[in-house]
Amino acid sequence: MSKKSKPVSPERYSARKLITYVLAGVTTAVFAFPVYWILLSSLKPVGRIREWPPSFITLDLTLDNYITLVTSTNFPQWFVNTTIVTVGNIFLTLSLAICAGYALTRYEIPHSKNLARGLLLAYMFPPVLLGIPYFVLFNSIGINNSYLGIVLAHASLSLPLSTWIMWQFFQTVPISWEESAWICGASRFRTMLEIAVPGVFPGIAAVAIFTFSVSWNDFTLAYMVTSDPSMTLMTVGLRDFMQGGRILWGDLTAGASILIIPPIILVFTLNKYILEGFSFRG
Repeated sequence: MSKKSKPVSPERYSARKLITYVLAGVTTAVFAFPVYWILLSSLKPVGRIREWPPSFITLDLTLDNYITLVTSTNFPQWFVNTTIVTVGNIFLTLSLAICAGYALTRYEIPHSKNLARGLLLAYMFPPVLLGIPYFVLFNSIGINNSYLGIVLAHASLSLPLSTWIMWQFFQTVPISWEESAWICGASRFRTMLEIAVPGVFPGIAAVAIFTFSVSWNDFTLAYMVTSDPSMTLMTVGLRDFMQGGRILWGDLTAGASILIIPPIILVFTLNKYILEGFSFRG
């Protein structure tokens, strides 16, 4: 017979709860401090960014660094390029991952489970190993220094895991829902769009967030498949503020702040889908 677990005393429960809150607070502070420091530094006058001892709280704030960044550098073009590539990668990855995940779930494909799980092997290889083949291939077909080339390179990073996530989520949608629509004359494609896809929205949101992070944060592939300054992404462009032993701290901190703000907003807005999407088990 199994032993009955002893009830936890209120004192012990309160102590565990306090320890949990303390650990969560310390962990949050450790990871949030660099973000806070970058944001604060971007609002300081240039001469005070590297002052010693540093001031962790100050009222002497200014937007001069952001004004200089927007008016005197190519950052606006980098921002536009990054946004276009990110949106393009999200659209392409979602379209392919939804179709592939649905096909692996609904069609009788030999060894479909092994195939879906094998997609995760793509993450054994670092992006730098893909950069050189992509550069040679894209250069030979004429899509180097183009939005299409960068989007395809980023899609190769985001598509395997995205397909695996969608495969897992489509398994939760009862096929009987679609069979009812087929009896009424609906096509397979229509039932996928109108019945199966709405049932896997958390998975779609998780894939969109993951795909966003791939394009928004990538440096390696963006650097290796582009050489035209007009196609520079933000992550690559910020490197220009650290050239020749001289660092433009005002431009660098302001650009880094703009780079990190959208992901923070996205994560706080859709955090429940991130947790549900990446902890789901079919």
